[in-house]
Amino acid sequence: MPLSECTRACASLARALTIIDSTSKHSYVVGGFVRDSLMGRTARDIDVVVADDPFAVAQHVSRELGATFVPLNQEHCIARVVYTSQQQAEVDSNAPGEGALVVDFARYDGHVEDDLARRDFTVDAMAVPTAVILANLSEQGALRGDITGCVVDPLGGLHDLEDGVIRASGPDVFRQDPGRLLRAVRLERELGFTIDAQTESAIRECAHMVSRVAAERTREELLKLLALPHAADSIRRLDSLGLLVAAIPELGTCRDVEQPTCHFWDVLEHSIQTVATYEFVIGQADWKYGNDEMLELVPDDPAYRMYLASHVSLEASRSTLIKLACLLHDVAKPQTKSLEDTGRSRFLGHSKEGAALARDILQRLRFSAQEAAFVETLVYNHLRPPQMSTEGLPTRRAVYRFFRDTASAGIGVLYVAMADYLACRGPLFTMAEWRSTCDLVDFILHEHERQELAVAPSRLIDGCELMRALGIRPGPAVGLILETIREAQAAGMVNSRDDALKLARRTIESKHFTVRTSK
Repeated sequence: MPLSECTRACASLARALTIIDSTSKHSYVVGGFVRDSLMGRTARDIDVVVADDPFAVAQHVSRELGATFVPLNQEHCIARVVYTSQQQAEVDSNAPGEGALVVDFARYDGHVEDDLARRDFTVDAMAVPTAVILANLSEQGALRGDITGCVVDPLGGLHDLEDGVIRASGPDVFRQDPGRLLRAVRLERELGFTIDAQTESAIRECAHMVSRVAAERTREELLKLLALPHAADSIRRLDSLGLLVAAIPELGTCRDVEQPTCHFWDVLEHSIQTVATYEFVIGQADWKYGNDEMLELVPDDPAYRMYLASHVSLEASRSTLIKLACLLHDVAKPQTKSLEDTGRSRFLGHSKEGAALARDILQRLRFSAQEAAFVETLVYNHLRPPQMSTEGLPTRRAVYRFFRDTASAGIGVLYVAMADYLACRGPLFTMAEWRSTCDLVDFILHEHERQELAVAPSRLIDGCELMRALGIRPGPAVGLILETIREAQAAGMVNSRDDALKLARRTIESKHFTVRTSK
């Protein structure tokens, strides 16, 4: 976030804290905001505990801010105030253009130390009086000065923060809430910390409990992990703790499934390597066998980077979902494996069955329809780029049909294809094969751009004109004929209305379409 936006975001936070402090004299900021602030990191979400009625405090804050009040859990008195960009802009025309300030309120009974003892990890079990946070908040949203003397820290979180350790706050942390299992790994990877040995043992012991976690929470933690650089290492970490297969059981069947000799790894390791090679291709992480010469061959353009960074949903960018597709792209190989007489393994139909399986997995984990459809398209088509031509570069028609069928996922499919090649060959790859793969992708991308420019400005003929000129009535055939014309236009085979009509007549005469005449 630019500095000016940080400053304005901090002003909104300061205003919220001022209202909280004046409303509840016994309020504390707790959890991740304290942790991140002590580390010099900025945070937009803040947890507050009060000795008063959290609902009453939250409602007052929302009214004063002009924000939205959300009752999260009436039984446990947990409420949320969401101060959106639009709401901030109504008060301040210089409000940040993206993001929202989210404040969660809960009650603590007795002493705040009792509340902290019930939290998940020691680095999140610290509290600071709201007034102290407010007095030390810098314009950039971090804390200025040393406030460690004001930190309520009953479990040694400051010491673990200094040592970079994720430590469970008690022996039953994961049994009380199995959602903390994935969160432990996410915090470890996000903060660059290390899970201590005793906590790691507890995670392994409770890993099977991930299946009991609400699907929405599992989805959220997976997306946060995949959004981080070095996501392949995060996936391996999940697997080493028994959490990967517990969250996505279908991946368990991929382990130790051997592949043809053109593959260096078994199906599961190949799938994880595909995440790693994707991150290498987009410049987000190194790859053990990669080098700068290889990266120079990757098609690169600001438009492609913008495509990867753009979001399919509020929580998930295309790049994050592409990583998930890389992990799942061969998920159906175990169930489609067969052996030829020569002993060679085949996986006929695995992309089609894998797409359906990936859709089922994402639906089970409560991914949105848009997210699931995007990943499904990537998995279904991941083999298509190298199969678009048996010899040389694909035809213009093949490129048109590819993007017609893949729509907004088309560029993503090309990135998966590049990653899949590297993860297939591993250390056995050759620069000649890699150059050929990148040249293919580069040609497809540029041909698509050319076709977009050729077709986008104007349609040679519309449906009404087509029906009048040919004397046919409305029906499915009209749309199919128009698509045939558009494909030929993209390929440079028709360039005028007369050309389009001639092609339409030839198409009808070929009897590929059944048309209804207007006579």
